[in-house]
Amino acid sequence: MDKTPSLDFLFRPKTLAIAGVSANIGSILTLPQRYIRSLIDFGFKGKIYPVHPAGGEIFGLKVYKDVEEISDSIDYVVAAIPARLTPQLLTGCARKKVKAVHLFTSGFSEIEDEVGKILESEVVDIARKNGIRILGPNCMGLYCPSTGLTFAANYPEQRGFPSTPGPLGLISQSGGNTTYCIREATTRGIYFSKAISYGNAADLNESDFLEYLTDDPNTKVIAIYIEGVKDGPRFIRTLKRAASFKPVIIYKSGNTETGVRACASHTSAMAGSANTWNSFLKQAGAIQVNSMEEIVDVSLLFLKMSVPKGRNAVVIGAGGGVGVQAADECTEAGLILPLLPQDVRQSLRKIYGSEAGSIFRNPVDVPGLSSKDMLVNAVKSIAASELIDIIIMHFPFDLWALAYRKEIIGQYIESVVELASSVRKPMASVLHFCATIQSKQLAAEVQEKFVNAGLPVYPGFKRAASAINKYLQYHERGKNGQFK
Repeated sequence: MDKTPSLDFLFRPKTLAIAGVSANIGSILTLPQRYIRSLIDFGFKGKIYPVHPAGGEIFGLKVYKDVEEISDSIDYVVAAIPARLTPQLLTGCARKKVKAVHLFTSGFSEIEDEVGKILESEVVDIARKNGIRILGPNCMGLYCPSTGLTFAANYPEQRGFPSTPGPLGLISQSGGNTTYCIREATTRGIYFSKAISYGNAADLNESDFLEYLTDDPNTKVIAIYIEGVKDGPRFIRTLKRAASFKPVIIYKSGNTETGVRACASHTSAMAGSANTWNSFLKQAGAIQVNSMEEIVDVSLLFLKMSVPKGRNAVVIGAGGGVGVQAADECTEAGLILPLLPQDVRQSLRKIYGSEAGSIFRNPVDVPGLSSKDMLVNAVKSIAASELIDIIIMHFPFDLWALAYRKEIIGQYIESVVELASSVRKPMASVLHFCATIQSKQLAAEVQEKFVNAGLPVYPGFKRAASAINKYLQYHERGKNGQFK
């Protein structure tokens, strides 16, 4: 895996043209205008050339009447024009010797009309005869923080994607799901090497990008949202190879009759049966999830948590009823909540005394917002036990927002941040019970502190336990030689 991936040129264009960018700026920017504004604000490292038949100037850049008018060589073109005009654009790109064209435009094979399929076939034929690679049609395109590529439109209240690069690579047929995944992941401390929205996959498809990310040294974990594949046997081979090198997390949608129909109208994908996919993904060594949220939940552990030695977990936090819920949901997910050893329980009694409501069996119900030293000593005492492999701490924000001053909560949270760096056992946090605006604001502040401390954060026990179970299953398969 020391070779340069063959598609690396896509993510490192020195010159980029955007077709369809009118110099006419109204009260609301058009999508091509937002696209180019995003690239400028994001700090794209190459040269940007707007293209529109009317010419003019936008954002301080000359608008060229067509691609061939640009004197510079062009590496990459984004087409945000009506579908019917795409063959003409591709013909000009061929004469200009453009390397790749991203067809943001929809109106191709995903629509029921045969005209769209014929048009897509014509565009691909022009591209292949002239050595042009096509991304799309009907997709958002590429996000690569290290080179300043982005498709996130900038609004006054929302400033695009983060420019911080990271180790997660994302491949997605859906532009909306790509956007959601990036935003959800970054709120929990995960950053991206690349994210790819590839739409109809008329030329470049899921196997091409999976091969690329497998060989990409900057990608440590691969996440995929997929509706269907263009070449089943090739995808099987590619996925098996990828999963032998890196964790591959897949959300395969379109598993019902209605879902299959939706896939066809969304990206023209052929989805296939759920049973076939489940069997195939298991055999390939991929980690199968059932939502975009779960992609983030599982990725978080690969990037933020050391590998637990086993499945024995302890749940620590305030609330007896919450503890019962946690016990059920952790056990149902495949974790084990063993009774804490007598010596550990005795140690906890010495720390907390005989305060009413204290339960030290597992789950551990600690009394209220105890002092910083009490919590630190209690968790370290539990972590010292050889019986415990994983620590899950939880925080009831509705109760806290009602009962405690903010500075008291802050001191307690600082003790958890200290534990995240000093305790040797894998730790995760559950921020739950956020029904009121006040409690949601408090939880958001705490989440930011935990994320900065490198602590995995979850909104509920079920999601935390399910993610930990899949993380453990992956490493258990590795121990059994599946990845050798």
